[in-house]
Amino acid sequence: MPGDAKAIGSGLAGGAIAAALLETLFDKQILTFEEAREVLSRALTQVRVHSSCPEGWEAARVIGELQRGRFSHYR
Repeated sequence: MPGDAKAIGSGLAGGAIAAALLETLFDKQILTFEEAREVLSRALTQVRVHSSCPEGWEAARVIGELQRGRFSHYR
């Protein structure tokens, strides 16, 4: 459906922009490592209220991947 594609596309675009912005601010040393992790933690808190639906679960998974990937304490 056209509406579904627009909604999914908007979500993908928003997530890509947010991730790129977070990484750019970190790379330019505008955000510290801990501040970047705090942004991800706050984002995860926001999507947790939607974790009962597939889209909320997927959003939490993607944020978790960033926390375990580039912004992991164990990297």
